[in-house]
Amino acid sequence: MPDRPADDGRRRPVLLVVALGIGVALLGLLVFLSDGRELLRTASSIQPGLLVLPVILTILSYAAMSRSYQEIADAAGCRLGFVEWLRITFVSNTVNYLVTSAGLSGFAVRMFLLSQRGIPSGRAVLISLVQTFLTNFTLLIFVAIGFATLVLRHDLAPAALGAACVAVTVFIGLLAWAVVLIYHRRLRRRTLLFCADAVHRILRRVAPRWTPRRVGLWRFQHNLNEGLEFLFARKDRMVAPAAWITLDWAIAITILWAAFRSVHYPIGIGLVVIGFAVGIILSLVSLVPGGLGVMEGSMTAVFVSLSVPLEPAIVAVLIFRVAYYVVPLVVSLVLFHGVMFQAARGMAKSPPRTG
Repeated sequence: MPDRPADDGRRRPVLLVVALGIGVALLGLLVFLSDGRELLRTASSIQPGLLVLPVILTILSYAAMSRSYQEIADAAGCRLGFVEWLRITFVSNTVNYLVTSAGLSGFAVRMFLLSQRGIPSGRAVLISLVQTFLTNFTLLIFVAIGFATLVLRHDLAPAALGAACVAVTVFIGLLAWAVVLIYHRRLRRRTLLFCADAVHRILRRVAPRWTPRRVGLWRFQHNLNEGLEFLFARKDRMVAPAAWITLDWAIAITILWAAFRSVHYPIGIGLVVIGFAVGIILSLVSLVPGGLGVMEGSMTAVFVSLSVPLEPAIVAVLIFRVAYYVVPLVVSLVLFHGVMFQAARGMAKSPPRTG
């Protein structure tokens, strides 16, 4: 249909407004379900000095993330300075907080900015895919450890204990399967091809208008396989990026832990890991910009189900939102506004993709 791009262009603002409305409604629901006086008391008890730590940790988290990109790029023969990677990381991640694309908008912005710095598109895709794989693999490890800690160190109701045991089994199974794919090249290619075809079939039934072309998904799984081949061929060069990514996740989890400390309700690191992982994963796959409301609601629900009072959980999660999402946005606009405008102009000139 020749008028489809124009129709999509008109629909996007409507979808954005609807998605934001859903996110705000979810936030409002959290406040509605809480005790207003207790919520205000919890918020007013925060010492301003304790809020500095989450902000500092956020900056360190982004610095570690930037170093992981830099190490992978160096291994690929594409050298950029750390400050340049810091700019790209802040801007590309900030875009993901503003656009409903399950992370694809930040990926596209990163590709554009790297191409502007003379890095071939193939290498840019490879760098991002390798970093994404290492990031998600490391997150799975943290989640498995968090659930295992919960099972071993906390008294849980039978239903919660059963759910936690199932979760541990699932995440350990995913990690084991990932390790198998690392060493079994033929199985890895078949698995990636099957996943690409399954995604296309599901999207074609659920959201046909926004279903990417099958050849695009095949190209993506081919690029992902090449990225994994690159990673496995340079295992010794991947130790440093993996270490930086592990540090990045550890710092990000510590931000949420520090948020609970600031509301004078310290909780165990195992609980923090589980709430953090659930919130981050759901915010990534949601259609709401930055997972607004989705992340807060899911994190709060996890903490409350694990016997954390509702009001401290809400305030702590909101502190995490401000530190981990709003602060990077402010940094991007204030310090890296030139790069943001460059990315915005470049993405605006990109031709629309049709299916």
